[in-house]
Amino acid sequence: MEGIGQEDLNEDMSSQFSVTADSELSVEQPSRRSASFASKPFFWVALLLLTGALIWGVYYFLGVSRSELAKQETVGPSVQRIIDRGILIIGTEATFPPMEYKDEGGKLIGYDIDLGNRIAQELGVVAEFRDIAWDDLFSALVDGPVDVVLAGYSITEERQKMYSFSEPYLNAGQVIITQKTNTDISSTNDLNGMKIGTQKDTTNETEALKYTSEDLVISYDSPDEATKALVLGKVDAVFADLTNAKSMITDNPGLKIASDPFTSDYYGVVIRKEESDLKTKIDSILNTLRQRGILILLKKKWLE
Repeated sequence: MEGIGQEDLNEDMSSQFSVTADSELSVEQPSRRSASFASKPFFWVALLLLTGALIWGVYYFLGVSRSELAKQETVGPSVQRIIDRGILIIGTEATFPPMEYKDEGGKLIGYDIDLGNRIAQELGVVAEFRDIAWDDLFSALVDGPVDVVLAGYSITEERQKMYSFSEPYLNAGQVIITQKTNTDISSTNDLNGMKIGTQKDTTNETEALKYTSEDLVISYDSPDEATKALVLGKVDAVFADLTNAKSMITDNPGLKIASDPFTSDYYGVVIRKEESDLKTKIDSILNTLRQRGILILLKKKWLE
């Protein structure tokens, strides 16, 4: 070969072979396994696919585990009972328009009814309302026929000793209602010596005792009776939550709201004391409804 000497050829050949004193002549070449890999590139593709599948499986397992853990943290036994049943049973008293009452066809309607349906929807169940007398609502909750009570109940320290309440869903401060012809009463400063009609065993009655003498606080079994007494002139004023006041003056054009709200009266969903998981879930749902603007829409629909 032109340009290549014998010495160069010998050196080139020696680079391909190695000789030792104690071994036979051996040729350095790829091992059988390496040769097999090199001749089968699809093996690498399969290996990559298998590795990817394993990685995906690990992430999927961890994701499911986290999801199940989250469910365990947010869905306790009380919530799970309702979900398994598929029904949220809500106790209410349908004599408190515009919060809860019956239309001409006997159908339950009102702010609380719409809210109850929204809460049930967020739980993935349907709402079933039980129309129960006011005095029996709390016992129905304690004894278990209903899951929660949604009936325009004010959150008070006394009630919180016996029951749990959700976070407030509405501020319905009390106002004074008088006859339209009354020009003497425009605030609580004008109530001394006046007869005030209220529904018994309510925060309206508690407030009335602050502004006039006890013998001048006339308590009735229902807000309708108190309103009728005002229309007939048997009392000078009645107290009512803002929610109820709007309905009262709509039904009785001779009456007016004589004052701005003079209390902060927050309504909450009533829950059994031991069912903390249900309270946590309902609080979360109310926060979601608030963020979505649903509570504002309900207020505009029923109270404005």
